[in-house]
Amino acid sequence: MAFKTPLADQMRPQELAQMVGQQELLTPGQPLRQIIDRHVNIPLILWGPPGTGKTSLAQIIARQNHYPFVAFNASTDNKAQLTQAIALYPNQSFVLLVDEIHRMTKTLQDFLLPYLENGHVMLIGSTTENPIMSIVPAIRSRCQIFEFQALDENDIQTTLQRAVTDVYHLNADQVEAKALELIAISADGDLRVALNILETIHAIDADKITVAAVQNFAQQQHFSYDRKATKHYDYLSAYSDSMAGSDTDAALYYLAILLKNNDLPSVVRRLREIPYTYIGLANPEQVTQIVVAANQAEKVGMPKAKYPLMFATMLMCISPKSGSFDETWPKLDADTEHPNEHPMPRGLRDMHYKHSEEITGGGLIDNPFASPHQIAQQNYMPQGLAGRQYYQPKDNQNERKLGEQYFKLHRYIYGEDYHD
Repeated sequence: MAFKTPLADQMRPQELAQMVGQQELLTPGQPLRQIIDRHVNIPLILWGPPGTGKTSLAQIIARQNHYPFVAFNASTDNKAQLTQAIALYPNQSFVLLVDEIHRMTKTLQDFLLPYLENGHVMLIGSTTENPIMSIVPAIRSRCQIFEFQALDENDIQTTLQRAVTDVYHLNADQVEAKALELIAISADGDLRVALNILETIHAIDADKITVAAVQNFAQQQHFSYDRKATKHYDYLSAYSDSMAGSDTDAALYYLAILLKNNDLPSVVRRLREIPYTYIGLANPEQVTQIVVAANQAEKVGMPKAKYPLMFATMLMCISPKSGSFDETWPKLDADTEHPNEHPMPRGLRDMHYKHSEEITGGGLIDNPFASPHQIAQQNYMPQGLAGRQYYQPKDNQNERKLGEQYFKLHRYIYGEDYHD
């Protein structure tokens, strides 16, 4: 018995004109479209939700460049398979689609780099993870990054209509338009999911596609018709905001949803970052505990990872919050936009090379460790910024104590009386 080609594969676009969505990337004149049209052999990273056309575009690029196409999954494939793929085309450039490129090991990255640099391999990395956070600089710096967006319901519905007409040969009397609309909404921006739903409903009843059939199937699969309620990034945002708002129960609820949808990496990354943002100096010890718990969760993996993650989430919620760093950074950002306008004191310049004192004045500054209290009363700030204060302590027990010491040191360094 011959294998039946899945509907999603039958509907895969063969040329740019058949692509749906991503018009801000693929409209003529846009950078990605120019790269494709001009056959520029440059590594690409396509970042965005699943089912938005990343793999299809990689295949189209290979077809338009008349390059062979090789698919490689960074989660399951190994160096031997990659070596074999390269050996198949020893004298020809080819497109290498690396799915889940954020999971590529350092060994594979190091192996691949020379082939990227000599043009033998035209790398197209596909990832649902933010490449700035998840892909190492050695690969990332050689690639152009383009973000794909979830498809809207109209784009998905257009493709569904084409599928029922061209593949299933159903007419308007056999297909309720509202049924296709509900499938499109249920898919939450993922065209592959929408086509899989349609394929299943058609397999149940090949003569018609009805609203009742879609509703019954969606209820059994726990689909929601509100894409905003099921969107991955919304749940991740709700998880973070609940911790910022100190609502333990809400944060645990959103954590559970993320973990049940296999999004351990996003949770771990968030728990490595936000303790410094939301808690910061209000409770430095708990910041460390939360980050350690997140790292431990990544090591043990699911299902056991849920315990250190619940621990970290509850600490995030229960701990006093600060947010002072979010207020400090904009001030720093403004003052450092044009550093040449604020030359540093000469004595702070590097003194670790010959004649530095004569050339730049480097090192001609009072030694704080030879001064009373091991603190020198001298200006360290650049010209025009002497005495500037960026940090404003928040009203919590730990920062009140740290704030007293911060202001005391500032007053002493810039000439006011100092008292133990």
